[in-house]
Amino acid sequence: MEPTVITPRWIWSAEHGLRSGHAVVVADDRIADIVPGVPSLDAERIDAPDGLLIPGLINLHNHALSAPLFRGLADDIAPGDLPGHIVFSLLMPLGDLAASLMTEEEIGDAAEMALLAGLRGGMTTLLDVFRLTQAPFIARAHRLGLRSYSCPYLFSTPGLAMTSDGRPLYGTNESADTGFEEILALFAAHDEGRHGRTRVGFGPHGADSCTPALLRAIDAKARELDTIVSIHCAQNLHEVELVRERHGCAPVEHLRDLGLIRPGVVLAHCMYATDAELEITRAEAAAIASCPLAFARSGRFVPLARFESSGVRFGIGTDGVTLDMVDELRAAAAFAKTQSGLPHAGSARSVLTAATRGAALALGRDDLGAILPGAKADLALFDLGGARYQPVWDPLKALITNGSSADLALLMVDGRVLIRDRRVVVADEASVVRRGRAAIERVWEAAIARGAVPAPILARAGRAAH
Repeated sequence: MEPTVITPRWIWSAEHGLRSGHAVVVADDRIADIVPGVPSLDAERIDAPDGLLIPGLINLHNHALSAPLFRGLADDIAPGDLPGHIVFSLLMPLGDLAASLMTEEEIGDAAEMALLAGLRGGMTTLLDVFRLTQAPFIARAHRLGLRSYSCPYLFSTPGLAMTSDGRPLYGTNESADTGFEEILALFAAHDEGRHGRTRVGFGPHGADSCTPALLRAIDAKARELDTIVSIHCAQNLHEVELVRERHGCAPVEHLRDLGLIRPGVVLAHCMYATDAELEITRAEAAAIASCPLAFARSGRFVPLARFESSGVRFGIGTDGVTLDMVDELRAAAAFAKTQSGLPHAGSARSVLTAATRGAALALGRDDLGAILPGAKADLALFDLGGARYQPVWDPLKALITNGSSADLALLMVDGRVLIRDRRVVVADEASVVRRGRAAIERVWEAAIARGAVPAPILARAGRAAH
């Protein structure tokens, strides 16, 4: 393959900071060199006089199918709309319905539509957690050229119920079908190894919904296969209370005792993790994935400033809300400032580092999240030439404070161009959206017909029950 020379105005990565007047040479799937000036070699050339070239953004926690499925349904929830916690009274039941109704082709279409949204936001890698029935996600991500870490859910008690007062109802006995064997089959069919573009790991739902026996088995097998584990941890007070009741300790302490606070484990959210739990996570080199917008729509700030000051490794995820990493990084920066009262908290460099090098190392990848010779050529180029940016004092602050994913001019994974001149070149975008929309709307109609959407939510959307 002919090499490519990219000549932006600025290049940034966490290791070397901001550079100008340099070119990046891409050969095959790697960054071959970063050189001053413009090299004189036979190559395809991409010139960007107002361009900011950064490592591709890594979405460290996401539920791709949830983004279109819950779009609008999970926003502006008012008191009395739901009989209990949103996860157990709306999101999981609607997800169960979708899993029972959607064909494999529909699942793939909806996933591909969501992935296009992520791709357009500068995302080159994502860790996605989904139900086993949504496994067509893996092939669609691979077909689009994205780098994916698929961590299907495991539950000790599938089909969670809810008490009359809206609390989750968990069983304590191991189910015969936790999803463990199905994940092993997906691993055998799709995983490309430590440095591959498509990886399959484990997604145990949480310390409250998985027994110690299942979590120990997951830890042992993940170590054997050299793959990732993603688990929700301290994400709500129901979980914290139940883990303390059953095991006599906090969720992070419980997971540590089971071997699951370590490198290669990503803890999703940690909303209610104590300072002591953050220190355990930091000391044991596990990572946290924080999703600011997902919790903001429920009226809560993520504790991003605490993560930052604790020294724990953390990354940013979209959790299946917008899938737009530029929006998510802006929210992360704003929340860290607001929460701490410190205007320098959540700096542009801090949140970009979290979404590139920090997330890459959380995944055990020293060849991602950097613009270095030998690193994978996963790159995002933003055009800062528009009125919303100019004049540019600091391109990183310009992107995080004023930026828009609409200004993503180039996206590359493994040296393959996915977006060029702001246009998706790996799929017929209009066709993907048309099919994905139809798949989700069919689920919505069924949910309305079955009374699965509460009346106040229907009424505010101008919809009527069938």
